[in-house]
Amino acid sequence: MRVRHNDGVSGGEVLLWTVLGIGTGIVAGFALGEWVGGVNRVRVGRVAAQLRTPTPTKLTTAASARAVAVALKADSRLAGLGIEARPVARGVVELRGWVPSRPARTLACRAALAVPGIESVINSILVHGEDDQSPPGRSQAADQSA
Repeated sequence: MRVRHNDGVSGGEVLLWTVLGIGTGIVAGFALGEWVGGVNRVRVGRVAAQLRTPTPTKLTTAASARAVAVALKADSRLAGLGIEARPVARGVVELRGWVPSRPARTLACRAALAVPGIESVINSILVHGEDDQSPPGRSQAADQSA
């Protein structure tokens, strides 16, 4: 007596696995939607715009300060002010020095932020006539350094 094995898949099994696959996909889609958030036209547009625009390469810490120093010297309104750009981190610099006015201080910060790869500027620039005078009624501390 010979026993024959049927290696084929019946129509009922195909239907069962199809329904299980679709059901699993729907449940996974809902779970992922709740985890990631809703999809709308604005969100899809924002992601598409990010994919189209090239990501600027981050400068090294030292290169960030050098690039900002070059940008400050290239601007004729800031070139002679002696503003120093100190490296803090990748894409982050600190500006130090003295300027004659608040607009010059703002201009230096904007020039630094315009450098590609610079993400943040710590503006420690002081303004002559404002930051070097003590408020009325307060005395200035004497320099006690040795």
